[in-house]
Amino acid sequence: MTIHSDRTTPVSDRMVSANGGAVGHRSLPRETLDQVLDSDRRSEVIRCLLAADGPIAVRTLVGRLADAEDDATLETTIHQLRQRIHVSLCRTHLPLLDEQDIVTYDRVRSLVGPGANLAAFESVLEYESLERPITGRLG
Repeated sequence: MTIHSDRTTPVSDRMVSANGGAVGHRSLPRETLDQVLDSDRRSEVIRCLLAADGPIAVRTLVGRLADAEDDATLETTIHQLRQRIHVSLCRTHLPLLDEQDIVTYDRVRSLVGPGANLAAFESVLEYESLERPITGRLG
């Protein structure tokens, strides 16, 4: 890999190199960091858990994401939006985060708690929030 001093380093590269390749409990490959942070929904789940004192109910996460994604110009009802978010969290986002030990996802009790690698994302998300403009839609 060639390093170009005139280019900014991606957030995931800074995170990995800052920790010598290790993120939290175990080393996560750059591709995994990119995949996790590539989704605003996954990033928001991580933000919610970092701010929480303990596990969060899936329905609470759905509500927070729906509030962030609600767009009055869309012809989708809030109920439909919440259903879509719930399905995407339970089928895609939470299993991926659980697999990487970023969250613990209890499907039976519908709870999401912090995983061993969660705290490693705190500084990355803080940096990203300074780097990216705020948008009204998550996806």
